[in-house]
Amino acid sequence: MSKLPSIIQRRDLEPLLFKAGKIAKQYEKAANCAVSVVNSNCDNDSNQYNFICKRCKNNCMFLHMKAVNEARLLGGSYIYLCPQGFVFWTSPFYSGERLAGALISGGIKGSINNSGRIKALAKIMVICADQISRRNTHLANITHTVNSAESENNEKPENEAYSIILERILLADLRRGDNKEAMKILHKLIDIRYREVKCDFTVFKLKAIELAVLLSRAATDTNDINDNSILEINYCYLKKMEESTNISEITDILSGFTEKMAEKIFSFHGVRHFPAIRKAERFIWENYTRKLSLREIADVSGLSAPYFSTIFREEMGENLSNYINRLRVDKAAVMLVTTNIPISVIAKTCGFEDQSWFLKIFKNNTGFTPGKYRDQGSISGMSA
Repeated sequence: MSKLPSIIQRRDLEPLLFKAGKIAKQYEKAANCAVSVVNSNCDNDSNQYNFICKRCKNNCMFLHMKAVNEARLLGGSYIYLCPQGFVFWTSPFYSGERLAGALISGGIKGSINNSGRIKALAKIMVICADQISRRNTHLANITHTVNSAESENNEKPENEAYSIILERILLADLRRGDNKEAMKILHKLIDIRYREVKCDFTVFKLKAIELAVLLSRAATDTNDINDNSILEINYCYLKKMEESTNISEITDILSGFTEKMAEKIFSFHGVRHFPAIRKAERFIWENYTRKLSLREIADVSGLSAPYFSTIFREEMGENLSNYINRLRVDKAAVMLVTTNIPISVIAKTCGFEDQSWFLKIFKNNTGFTPGKYRDQGSISGMSA
């Protein structure tokens, strides 16, 4: 990889490397593991590799460089084993779409095949890398150098699409501050995950960790690099998950973790127009299955229609029509996989007066047509 011109490097990459250094210190404290930051050429300083390899007393610089490249190609965190038998993991971070550098951690003696702790720490590192990059990606792939295919199954479970919708509803409930409804969705997701792995508790624990990482990402403030509370809470609860012995313990741990994340996720904290937007959103959630007008919603908020439209987009991060359509799609998705109601009836029930518009919006939001979504996500015996 060729070096970037120094002026571009200073402008685009050095601030990210500085931020990465701060976050690496937070990660090191929370995970109790050595951490190094390398630049986009993976040649920051040989001392960085000496530091990360201090326990095995063997400078594996080329191994670490290869691992960073593998993580970049896979789009996630990469777990690998050095010749001395120490486990490491790495996650790249980016400036836009350009590789800016990577975090490397590890030096733990052991196996990479069956360690829930290592997988949990690698997932936390993905959160840190996303925070540096200011990305909001979905759960990234995590693999390793030995028998990497043994735990990977390219076939999607039949209820994956339904689970993704439930995850979105869970986060929406938490952003609204509706913790009671969020807990109902959480317990439904736990049940789905457990049945999805055919009651294999070891695999289920990894599914639970993935769910915890999803909540962590939603709670992470990419603008606050001094807030290490998320990492500390993560490590505490992920360690509890690793030590758990049954589904009841996992349910209690995830419930407690969700409560901890809830106030960080709640999107209205610090919002300038909190009372107006909160009134409007509550009204929308109670009425989104019927035709709604901007003026009607703005009247509930006590603001003029043009002004409400502007501040809603600024505070919520999307325009009003997209927000309402997303709620309707989520409702329709649940109905598709839990009932046999005709698609045309579901469209009307969820507030879409025109079926062709429903088909377009649904596919834009889920990647599937309603019919395909129903075929892939149908779960017998699941109640709405």
